[in-house]
Amino acid sequence: MTDSYAFLRPLLAANRAWVAIDWQNSALESIDSDSLTQLFNEAGAGALADKIPFVLPASPEWLGKTGVIQKFTAKQVIFALPSSTLETPEAIRQCILLRQEGYHFALRTDNAEIIKQIPVAAFDYLQIDAGFARHQLRALDLSYTSDAGFRRIATGVDAHELFDWLAARNFEVFDSRFVTVLDPFADKKPDLTRLKLLKLLSLVAQDADTREIEEIFREEPKLSYNLLRLVNSVAVGAKTTIGSFQQAIAILGRRQLQRWLQLLIYADQLAKSSEPNPLMQLAAARGRQMELLIAAIEPAIKPSQDLPEPADTAFMTGIFSLLDVLLNMPMAEILEALPFQAAIRDALDAKRGLLGQLLNAIIAGETGEFTAAATILATHGISPARHAKAQAAALLWASKINLD
Repeated sequence: MTDSYAFLRPLLAANRAWVAIDWQNSALESIDSDSLTQLFNEAGAGALADKIPFVLPASPEWLGKTGVIQKFTAKQVIFALPSSTLETPEAIRQCILLRQEGYHFALRTDNAEIIKQIPVAAFDYLQIDAGFARHQLRALDLSYTSDAGFRRIATGVDAHELFDWLAARNFEVFDSRFVTVLDPFADKKPDLTRLKLLKLLSLVAQDADTREIEEIFREEPKLSYNLLRLVNSVAVGAKTTIGSFQQAIAILGRRQLQRWLQLLIYADQLAKSSEPNPLMQLAAARGRQMELLIAAIEPAIKPSQDLPEPADTAFMTGIFSLLDVLLNMPMAEILEALPFQAAIRDALDAKRGLLGQLLNAIIAGETGEFTAAATILATHGISPARHAKAQAAALLWASKINLD
């Protein structure tokens, strides 16, 4: 069993839809192929990789080992190799042969001098740091990478404006960390007034009577419409399509309805609800991962005054952890208007308590602070395999959520 934690993050297309999953390891050294393959299988990541390919860091040595690459199907993985691969002719030859079998390879590069030396027959992707592309790579070299037919993956995309700059230059795959950063140029006017939005959140948080919640949906028909589309986007175990708010309540039950209402809050940020909504999907993935991580802690968390329903409380914490980005408000100000229980307030406002620590681990993993995240997870007895499994399951579930 490897002691290296894996951290999975969605990568975006130019339209902000999830197009790949980035896989990174907490170990400073490259994880060996056997350990990575074992962790991949123990995480049950194959189902997610069948739907959305992984960008997987690989070593040139893997290419010389019989059957290592073939442990994955060609559509499941884009193998990201370091630029030093160019120094090994045999590795290049193996890449070319495997490319002919349909496998995909990306070359990680931050050296403009080698751009034109990269063989197109061996690599179909280039993995380029966004800052390097913008400030150090010449326009001619950038154009060459596109003209040569390389598909380009941008890493380190930490601002909306940088994403827009890269998209305008035909990058195809983007690091998604900018999604959790406030966009100073975005229209922050929500579909609902802030008062109604906070009122709905308050009712959900207080486990209010369904009729009270339904009254808000009657006042805002677009919310009802989006709720039904949202629920219908993911299998809910019903044989018939949900066609009304009342039917949604009957089929889902109160507990699941509350979860969809929590998630629906994020739908209101879009002017066009049919567009991809990476913030909503990330909030969903955080909620589901929090729920699964709570379940992974041993001994099992018992219901208490602080955590009367650990799974639901953890899910709600993850879902609402991006409200400050959605509403463009400080989290402390949001919490003043919502009667959350103390455990959720402590987690969202100050990252305190068990929920706050798990949320910190998730956020650290998203932002590349892998050592800090791994330390928190290990402290709570969450193994690399259980952690990877929670991430893969959460991302697979969230990937199905849309308003198309």
